[in-house]
Amino acid sequence: MIKIDEKQKLIMDVAKECFTKQGLQFTSIYDIVKTCKISKATFYKYFSTKEDLVDEILAYANKKFLSSARAIDENIEINNKDKLKKKIILVWEYLISNTPFNLFIIENFSQVKGQPMYKFKEIIRNNLLSEYYKSLTTLYGDEIESIVWEIIFLIDSLVHEFTLIMRIKKEEFEPSFVSDYVIRIIEMTINELKKVPVVIEKSFFYSENGDASDKLFLSEQLLIYKTIGEIKDLILRHDTIIEQKKLTEAINMVEKEAELGLYDSLIMDAMLSLLEKEKSLKIQIAIFNKLKSKLGDDTREGNK
Repeated sequence: MIKIDEKQKLIMDVAKECFTKQGLQFTSIYDIVKTCKISKATFYKYFSTKEDLVDEILAYANKKFLSSARAIDENIEINNKDKLKKKIILVWEYLISNTPFNLFIIENFSQVKGQPMYKFKEIIRNNLLSEYYKSLTTLYGDEIESIVWEIIFLIDSLVHEFTLIMRIKKEEFEPSFVSDYVIRIIEMTINELKKVPVVIEKSFFYSENGDASDKLFLSEQLLIYKTIGEIKDLILRHDTIIEQKKLTEAINMVEKEAELGLYDSLIMDAMLSLLEKEKSLKIQIAIFNKLKSKLGDDTREGNK
C-alpha cells in the first residue's frame, strides 16, 4: 500500500473538505493550517502552492485506488469471484469518497500543473473500467469475451445508480450489499446477453477521436504496460539480488517485445514462462497472458 506522511495526509484531507465546501478561491492556506493546527512553515514543507496541493490530492487518490486494486489481485487467499466483489466495492468507495471533489476541480480548472482536466477524467475513467475488465476476464474467461463490455456497462451503471440514490435520497447501503447485488445481476444476465447481438462494445466507452497516443491510452495496451509495471514492482521486492536481476532482465525483454507489437514472439513466450515460475508473479503473468492473447489476435487481424 502507498505510504504517506501523516501530516501530509491530514493537510490533503482538510484541504479537500474545505475546497469542496467553501470553494478554492475562498479557501486560504491560513484556513487549512488553522484547521490542521499546524504552522504555515509545515504546510510549505509539503506543498508550494494551492495548485500543487490539488495536484497531490488527485494523484494520491488515484495511486491509492490502483494500489488497493493490485492488493486484491495479489491476494491468493480469496477466489476470483470475491476479487470481483472487492473490485466493485473499491470502485464504489472511490466514487463515494472522491466524486464531489473531483467534479469541483474539473468544473473550476481547465488544467492542473499543465495537465488538461479532460486527461485527468480519462485516466480515472480508464482505471475504473480496466479493473472491472481484468477481474471479469479472469473470473469468466472466454465465456464472456464477446459480451465483456456489455457486462462492464451493466456494472458501471448499477454502481453509479447506487451512488446517485445515496446522494439524492440520503440512503445508506452496505458495500457488500452493492457488490452482491451487482454480481447476482451479472450472473442472471450473462446467458441472456449471449443469445442476442452485441450492442455495447469498447468503442461505446472510448472515443475514436484524438491522436495515436490517445488511442494507445484507451486500449488494452494500457493494461499491458500497467501490468508490466506491477510485475516490475513485485520483482523489486524479491529477497535474492541475483534472482531479482534475472527476473528484471526477463520483464524488460517482454516490455521491448510489447513495444514492437510482437505479442506472439518466441522471445516473449520464453520470458513469460520464466517469470511464471516465480510464485509471487503468477497472478500478474496470468493477467498479462490474457491481454497478450487479445492483442495478438488484434494484430493478426490488422495484418490481414
